[in-house]
Amino acid sequence: MVDKIQVSLHSDVPIYRQIVTQMSFMIETGDLEPGQALPSARLLADNLHINRNTVARAYADLSELGLVEGRGRSGTIVVGPSLERDGSLARDQARQVLERATRECIELGLSAAEIQSLVMSLAVRAEDDLLKVSFVECNVDRAKYFASELEDKVGVKVKPLVLGTFEPEEERADLVLTTFFHLAEVRALMRRPKTEVVAIVVAPHIQTLVQIASVAKNGTVGIWYRTDDQAITVRDSLRDSGIKNIEVLDGIEDSDIEGIDLVVIPDEMTGMKAQLEEKVKVIQFGNVLDAASIRMVNDVVRDMQAAKRSDRSLLEV
Repeated sequence: MVDKIQVSLHSDVPIYRQIVTQMSFMIETGDLEPGQALPSARLLADNLHINRNTVARAYADLSELGLVEGRGRSGTIVVGPSLERDGSLARDQARQVLERATRECIELGLSAAEIQSLVMSLAVRAEDDLLKVSFVECNVDRAKYFASELEDKVGVKVKPLVLGTFEPEEERADLVLTTFFHLAEVRALMRRPKTEVVAIVVAPHIQTLVQIASVAKNGTVGIWYRTDDQAITVRDSLRDSGIKNIEVLDGIEDSDIEGIDLVVIPDEMTGMKAQLEEKVKVIQFGNVLDAASIRMVNDVVRDMQAAKRSDRSLLEV
């Protein structure tokens, strides 16, 4: 089936996106079935007379979409589509819309290749008009949780990214959100001129504050995070909430926690909690999105979307 793939060097749609679009359609319609091996990037590139890296990038995008999977010596294998993937209802509805539109185009005398090229151009243009937003965190669960919360409250698709697991130069986000914990690191990674990096505030759960305050009233609370900057930020946040008797710990050895009544650690460090609980009371620091930050993100998204539309209008004049 992949021998049916055609690319146009004269299209305004990048070649790798032409490949992604055609293979996605083949997988969605069952022409490429789960378990089927795709040709190597080199072989497909030779057949299409294009650069191998272009095919490799297309395969990477298909993998990110959950449609294919690299399996070492076995090559790239089709694994999708999954009926349980998010948006399956939307795809079904979109297919119905496109079926009607395609039939009308055929009746107008357009060929299948002309319709494909036209749909691809329109889809890429519509996609480019959308604001691309990512949320970066150091933990996959937190990245997915906060990305989902932001989607719900801001009304745009937010892609979760985990530090150390993605290639910054391959990300094409217009807006990258992160916490103040990771702001400096994310800004250093995301150096694209058109990418805006904005930090948001995450506030502790009320239950977490109550538990910490009850201990700090007559005892001492120790804060331990991966970096001193993170620990100091949490300490200052707690002090701003009126909680005193808080120290930033240098480590979690017995000598470090001597005289400490409660140790506060990041909520993703479940293993460390089990280790420390044998020696001292432990609380994992849980967070929620700050309301003011949500309002700020909404304003930024609105302004950036308006700017993108304005830029598109100027290009069309």
